[in-house]
Amino acid sequence: MDYEEVIGTIGGCGLYQKLMLAFLFSSTIMDGLQIGSMVFMVPDLDYRCAVPGYNNDTYKIQSEIHEELINEYIPKSENDGEVVYDKCLIYSSTTENGNRTTQKCSSWVYDKTNTHTSITSELNLVCDDAILAKHAFTFFFLGYLFAMVVCGILSDRFGRKKVIIVSLFLQGSTGIATAFISNIYAIYVLRFLTAIGGAGSFVPSVVFASEISSVDSRMKSSIVIQVVFAVGLMITSLLTYFVRTWKPVVIIISVPSLVLGVAYVCFLDESPRWLLNKKRTKDANLILSNIAKLNKTVLPQTEIVNISSSNNKKVEIWKMFTIPQLLKRTLIFILNWVTVSLVYYGLTLNVGKLYGNLYMNFFLISVVELPGHALCILLLNRVGRKNLHTSMMVLTGVACIAGIFPVLYGTKAHRWMLTASSILGRLFISAAFGIVYLYSLELYPTCIRNGALGTLSTFARIGGALAPYTLNVSDLIPGKVGRILPMVLMGALSVIAGLFSLLLPETNNRKMMDNFSDLTKSGELEFAIKKDAILKEETQPMKPIQPAEDIKS
Repeated sequence: MDYEEVIGTIGGCGLYQKLMLAFLFSSTIMDGLQIGSMVFMVPDLDYRCAVPGYNNDTYKIQSEIHEELINEYIPKSENDGEVVYDKCLIYSSTTENGNRTTQKCSSWVYDKTNTHTSITSELNLVCDDAILAKHAFTFFFLGYLFAMVVCGILSDRFGRKKVIIVSLFLQGSTGIATAFISNIYAIYVLRFLTAIGGAGSFVPSVVFASEISSVDSRMKSSIVIQVVFAVGLMITSLLTYFVRTWKPVVIIISVPSLVLGVAYVCFLDESPRWLLNKKRTKDANLILSNIAKLNKTVLPQTEIVNISSSNNKKVEIWKMFTIPQLLKRTLIFILNWVTVSLVYYGLTLNVGKLYGNLYMNFFLISVVELPGHALCILLLNRVGRKNLHTSMMVLTGVACIAGIFPVLYGTKAHRWMLTASSILGRLFISAAFGIVYLYSLELYPTCIRNGALGTLSTFARIGGALAPYTLNVSDLIPGKVGRILPMVLMGALSVIAGLFSLLLPETNNRKMMDNFSDLTKSGELEFAIKKDAILKEETQPMKPIQPAEDIKS
C-alpha cells in the first residue's frame, strides 16, 4: 500500500487535517500582514515643496492667505482641469525682466488624508530620492526570492516543521526591529530578512498541507491557505485604518509570529510523507497512528511496512531542468509564476492611484480574493487545473486591458471604472495564484516537490520585485498613453502566460508522484492508454448496415 492509499484509508480530510491545517495556516495570516503593510509603510503619497518660513504649512490649503503664499513660492500647472503644485521645485528669485527662477526644495509637506506617518514621509523619500522608496519593495521581494531557493531545499533536507519554526522567529524579530530603525539602508536589510521569514514559513506550509491531505481534499487545502493569506490582507486594511503611524503597525503585526513559533515548537507534527522519504518509518508510523486515532479510523497495520516514498537521500532539484518532461513544465511554470506575481502585486501596489478611499480600495482588492478562491474550490475538480488556470489568466488580461478605456476616453466621472477593472482583475489573478500553487505541487515528484515549488516561487518573487518598477513605466511617456502602459503590459503578459499553460498535462484526480521513475511510468502509462484506445477503435468490428425495410419496421 502506498502513501496516498494509507492517507485515504485513515482519513485524508478528517478531524486531524482540519485541526492541523487551521493551526498551520495561522502563520499564513502573518505573511499576509507583512506584505500588506508594505503598501502603507512605503505609500505613494501626494506632496509638494514646503513654503519657506511657514512653520504651520500643510498639504491641504488652510485659508486664502495660505493659498496666496503657496502660489507665490510653488510653481503650478494644470492636469485634466486640476491645479497641480510642483513636487520638487520652488521659486528662488525674480529676474529683471520679470521671469522667475526655480530651484530644488529641501523640505516638503505631505497629504495626510490616509497616513499620518510613513517611511516615505519620515525619511523624505521623494523627488530625487523617490526611487529609494521603490527599492524597499525590491529588497522585500528579493528576500522572498532568496527564501524560495534556500528554505525550499532546507525544508526537503531538514523537514517542514523546523524550517517553519525558524522562519517565524526570524519574521517576528526582524519585523519588530524595523520599528526602531530610521536609516533606509538598515530598513532594506531588515525587510529582506523579514521576507525570508515569511516565505520560509509559507511555502513549507503549502507543501505540508498537501502531504497530509488525500487526493480529493488536497485541492481544498491548497486553496484555503490562499484564503487565509487574503484574511491577513483584510486585517491589514482594518488595522492601518485605525493605526495610521507605521511603527506601531509593524510591531503589532510582528509579535504574533513569535507567539506562533513557540506554539509550533510544542504542538506541530512533522510531515509523515517527508519522514518516510527520509526512511524514518517509526516516527512516520507514530504520526499516522495519531491521525487514524483522531479521525476514528484504523491504520492498516499488516500493510504499514509496505508504505513507500522516495528513497533518494539527495535533493536532485537540478533534474527539473534536465529531464525533458520536467523541463517543459518548468519553463511554462516560470512564465506563469513571474506573470501571476507581477500582476498580483502590481494591482496591489497600484491601489493608491485608484479613485476612491485608499483603505476601502485595499479592503476590496483583498476581500475579492474570497470569491476568487471560492471559484477554485467549486470548479477545480470539475473543470480541471489546466482549463481553469488558463481561463483565470486570460480573464485577468481582459480585465486589465479594459481598464485603459476610461483613462483614454473617459472623464473624471469615469474614474470608478478603472477601480472596478482593477478589482475584477485582482479577483481573477488571485484565483490563478491559488491554482498555480496546487498545479505545481501535483506536477513534481515528492523527492523534489518542496525544492521545485521553492524554485518556481523564486521566479514569482522576481515578478513581485519588478511590480513597483512596472508601475513606473508610466513615467516614460507623458499623458494618458503613459498612464495606461502598466495595465497594458500586465494584461498582455497574463493572456500570453495563460495560453502557454494549455501545453501542460492535467493532474485532476491523479496521484502525486514520489520518484522520478513515477514520472516516466506515468508518461508511458498515458501513452499506453491512448495507444490501447486507438487500437480498440481500429479493431472494433463495423456494425452491418440495416436494410431500409428493417429500419421502418
